Amino acid sequence: MFKEKKNKKDLLNIFTNYSDKTSITYKDKNLTYKKILSHIIDINNFLKKKKFQNKTIIIQFENRFLTLLFFLSAIFSKTTICPLDPNLPSYRLNKIKKNLKASKVLKKFKLSDKFFYDTSSLNFKNHEFLITFSSGTSGNPKGIIHSTNSILGSSFSYGKLMKLNKKSKLLHCLPEFYMAGIVNTFLTCIWKTSQIFIVDSFSKKSIFNIWDDILKFQINVVYLVPSIYSMISNFNPLKSKEIVKKYKINFFSTSNNLYPNIRKTFFRKFNTRIKSCYGITEMGGPLTNEKSGNLTRDSAGQLIDGCKVKVKIENGKKLLLFKSNYSCKYLIISGKKKKIQLDKNGYFNSQDTGYLRNQQLILTGRVRDILKKGGELIQLKDIENIILDCPFVMEAAAIGIKDELSDEKLYLYILIDSKASLAKKIKFLLSIIEKKMYKTEKPDKIIILKKMPKTLSGKIIKRQLLKINAKNKIREIIL
Repeated sequence: MFKEKKNKKDLLNIFTNYSDKTSITYKDKNLTYKKILSHIIDINNFLKKKKFQNKTIIIQFENRFLTLLFFLSAIFSKTTICPLDPNLPSYRLNKIKKNLKASKVLKKFKLSDKFFYDTSSLNFKNHEFLITFSSGTSGNPKGIIHSTNSILGSSFSYGKLMKLNKKSKLLHCLPEFYMAGIVNTFLTCIWKTSQIFIVDSFSKKSIFNIWDDILKFQINVVYLVPSIYSMISNFNPLKSKEIVKKYKINFFSTSNNLYPNIRKTFFRKFNTRIKSCYGITEMGGPLTNEKSGNLTRDSAGQLIDGCKVKVKIENGKKLLLFKSNYSCKYLIISGKKKKIQLDKNGYFNSQDTGYLRNQQLILTGRVRDILKKGGELIQLKDIENIILDCPFVMEAAAIGIKDELSDEKLYLYILIDSKASLAKKIKFLLSIIEKKMYKTEKPDKIIILKKMPKTLSGKIIKRQLLKINAKNKIREIIL
């Protein structure tokens, strides 16, 4: 197993050895490693002054750059931080604060204009510095406690697999309050001395902004979620293909499954492949990454150093179990600190199914994403992939419904680009179902939604689909 370890002193060496190199660009302002280290010391002094050492605080800053600075500062402090979406409803915030027994919810902070150089006050011992929350797709969200050594190790190892370097210019547009926005697209870049360009969190409302930012900053690394890739394949400026070619952009994907149809559509449009990443928050974040995008399967790529996987056959399903040097040790569930559940050999059950082929991890679905209909086992992931072949379908979620008269019923929830020409779109959708699905695979009902229920990290919350009221439905089609 991977023996190279990275600690806080190694990270500090990056800041001192590359002190005059620009690390972060935010609001057209370039910040060197020396300036960022000054901010780290400033925030560290504040945490000490307010006696937040050995305590947990929640941060909810509108300023994305400030959140990421606090993340770096927490590494070198004795404080534990929990970054949360500033738009989180107050009742959820209060519940999380109670569960964490947090001392403070910090919403504002003013950085000093002074330069700070003295690093003697920084903490170099390993400590529990970060709490993130799981997506909550399989139950109530749980707090996951990360130590500095585990996150520093996972981000360093992932950076090696991504092959970032000093010439990499990464567009940081993922939320900074979940792992991909913290580890994959931030701390990994710090290790590799790549330049980070912090822009507004990407959404379908700002569909064309990504191309403006790429041109403005000459970006060559873009990290997005599958639903956004689906959208930019259908909505893009005329010169977008030339932009991709000019800057030799590497596209990476995270969060949800990157279906083959999304991969193929993107490749046809831009003549470049998306490289997928797979990760588990409890295991320290990213665990794999593709070297070259796969167009035919949902490949997750190679494992990072320090991680192992084994396949366990259970009820005919190939379960993926992971063992990582960067695994967390504790979770917070209903306000109580509990040890993470691992098997006797230290492996974590991901609840995902898949297999290894030529050292590449191939994903086939989730344990709960298989239903029995007409006596046959059906992969819900396959149904979603077929529907996503429709150019106007932006997102799809298939779920199984228990039925007393049959094995299970299949409901399909979709999000379309607009309500324009709705009748024609429904006709085309039904033709796809008729041509590409077996009788047992055809959904019993299709529900076209105005908005898909999602977690903070952008994952579809399937358990909430049945609770959606009529106001959020455009049309229901019974087959």
